[in-house]
Amino acid sequence: MKCLAVGLQDTGKTSYITAFWAIEKNGNTGHKLTFEKYPSDTSYLDSMATSWLDQAIVQRSQINITELTFDLIHMGSGRQFQMTIPDFKGERFKLILQNETVEEVDNWLKQADCILFFLSPTPEKKFNEEYYGVIPQEKQNYQPLEEFTVDAIDEWIQNIELLKYIYETRGDLKIAFCVSKWDKMMSKQIDVEDWIRQEHLFFYTFVKYHFDDVKYFGVSAQGLDYDHRGEMTEEKVCELTDQKRRAYISSGKDRDYDITLPLSWLLEK
Repeated sequence: MKCLAVGLQDTGKTSYITAFWAIEKNGNTGHKLTFEKYPSDTSYLDSMATSWLDQAIVQRSQINITELTFDLIHMGSGRQFQMTIPDFKGERFKLILQNETVEEVDNWLKQADCILFFLSPTPEKKFNEEYYGVIPQEKQNYQPLEEFTVDAIDEWIQNIELLKYIYETRGDLKIAFCVSKWDKMMSKQIDVEDWIRQEHLFFYTFVKYHFDDVKYFGVSAQGLDYDHRGEMTEEKVCELTDQKRRAYISSGKDRDYDITLPLSWLLEK
């Protein structure tokens, strides 16, 4: 199975893979997936897992690894999988939005069996005069227009453009959408798919009419917001880490501490 992890910068791809490795590498979790055998070189994953265990923001390792291969077993069915995930930076996907050819991403997408698509929990920018530059004529101060860049496009429109690229290149693929930092959203008590439908209707509608087999997950790979800990002291987080109850997956109103759920769903027939 070849899984392409897709996402713009800072949408949680690295944090999720790091948490997956840190939690599952020693087994005995009772989760749906576990490692049948370890990658031949774990230095890349271990270097990032150290930050996760130290309750520090996970930064990309400087070790040069282009793809990760996980030999996994589904604990329920006993099915074995070899899943390969390329480690593309968010900047690579931004080049696609600039109509630049990114050969390695193109090649990978043509081989992909499924997509792990990461999204940030940002609200959609609503129409307002200041954002869209619609200013009453008497208030206008004419200035030269700035050079247009992809960054001027709303993040969720960029996500639609990435989906369009995927659909035009490969057609309908199975996609697990993962909204990262979902711990910030838990107080809303809203289903992840409902939140997407309400806050990002254009995105949701595009998915609905182009992809048949999708599922939405809320993901908290860190388990907390380090800058706003509340009752989550370092000692408490260490305790939850040891219990494998720190990172979690959510449908929106609950928590499931099986971090493997998005990948196990992608692997299931």
